[in-house]
This record gives sequence, C-alpha cells and structure tokens, in this order.
Amino acid sequence: MCEIKQNFVTHDLVHNLRCQKRGPRIRHEMRKIRSWPGARFMCVCRNGDLNTAAYCLAELMQEPFQPFPMATVAVHHSIRDEFIERVRSRFRQLKPHVANHPNYARAVEELKHGLRPVNYIVGNKEDAPACASPILVMDITHLFFPSGPSGCTTLHVFNTMRNVSEIFTSETPKFDAVYYFDESIAGVYILAKLIQCVQFYVNCMDACLLEIMPYYMDHTPMVIYKRGYHYETLELGSQWKIIVFPYSTSILRQCCCPTGQCRCYATHSACCEEHLHTH
Repeated sequence: MCEIKQNFVTHDLVHNLRCQKRGPRIRHEMRKIRSWPGARFMCVCRNGDLNTAAYCLAELMQEPFQPFPMATVAVHHSIRDEFIERVRSRFRQLKPHVANHPNYARAVEELKHGLRPVNYIVGNKEDAPACASPILVMDITHLFFPSGPSGCTTLHVFNTMRNVSEIFTSETPKFDAVYYFDESIAGVYILAKLIQCVQFYVNCMDACLLEIMPYYMDHTPMVIYKRGYHYETLELGSQWKIIVFPYSTSILRQCCCPTGQCRCYATHSACCEEHLHTH
C-alpha cells in the first residue's frame, strides 16, 4: 500500500483549513502612562479626501496607548459635521486592553462626571458600546484630562493654516508627524513653516523615508521620486522638513515596518521593495 506523503494536499487542507497552533499572546501594559510616544497630528482640509482621512483616523483610534497614537485632528469648519459622521460610522468596539486601561477609564469618568460639560462622540451602539468605544472630544485640548494619553482624540475646527498652527502649539503632546489631507499640496508648505515638526505626510501615512533621510541629515535640499512617492527635504521656518506625498494611485500604502519604527536607513535596505514585488 502506498504511503501518503506528508506534504500531500488533502480536501480538508483546501476547504476546511484549521489552525493547529495558537498564536503568540501579546502582553499589554495595563498601568497608568504619562508619556505620548510619537503622537500624531492630523489636518483635514475642505478639499481633502474625507473617506481616506476618516478611515485612517478611526483605525489609529483603536490603539490609543500604543506608540504613535493619533492625539489631535484639525478639521476645516465647512466639513466638520460630515467628517465627524464619517469617522463615527467607522468606529468599532475597542479591545479589552484598551477599554480596561486605567487611562481610558479615568478619561471616561472625567467626561461623564467632571465639573465641566464637554461634547464628545462615541460609536453607534450596534458597532461599539459606550464603555468600549473610541472617543472623539470636541473643542478642548488634552489639558482637560490628567497628564498622559487619555485614550481620546481631540478635534478642533479651523479656517486658515494660521489657525491650524495655533491648535498644534496649544495641545500638550509633542507631535512627531503631521498627516495632511487636501487635494492641493500648497497648504502643507505654509503649515510646515509655521510649526515645529519635521515629518509631513500629505494624503498618506508613514511612508518609508529610506531614500530621503541622508539628505535630511546633511541638510541638503533634495527631491526624490521612489515607490510611488514624492520625497522632499527643504528648510522652512529655520527648520529642516521632510514632506512626502504620493504621485501614484496607492494613497494608503505604508512602509512595511511598524508605524513610526522604520529602520530601513539604519539597515541600509529598502524594507518595502520585496513586499511590493509580491503584490
């Protein structure tokens, strides 16, 4: 009788595939934290892609205590209500390590029973119960909450780039990057000159900075086109900036490294090249 080889593809392997091993368990820190590791700032303009911006914001709000949280978003006054509704429709229930985090529980208590009434948005009941929903807080800064990440994202409205810069500087987190959504890229150069921040991503998020980083480190003006992105480093407002925007249709493609942890430059390799060739 013939023996069945170990690598033989059976009917069940194709139509009833089951995992025999449990995935690794990730241990989450469930203690109060005071630092904002690499906080992000989002600016959504009147002519920006609201669907893309809302998707990005809602996704990042699912993990507010991981590195590089989305702390604050500034929205043009003319699209405020529409944008809020698009974000809210994308809210889903937070995982237990977020909903039970002491910082989140403290923020919820402050919003519900604090001395000062505050407007805030949670998800629809069908998508996320109020006790385990992402929270978008209106028209206040993070100074409202005790020190450290609250688990909430603050939302402000603006009319001009000057307003955006004032929102940026009035918030407590030190922002490492700005996500800027607009059909025109002209406004990002105005904003970059007004605020102290190095990384600006226009209509994209955390693209790999491998090729442009040496020029930024050497303070050399440069423009590079690579992997569907325009990379630029230049001096604005007495500070060197990196501005990135896509020139292809892949508006959401990110660097393959974990968000904010790109090590391509340090390892002298382009982490995304192999990934792009396999798709």
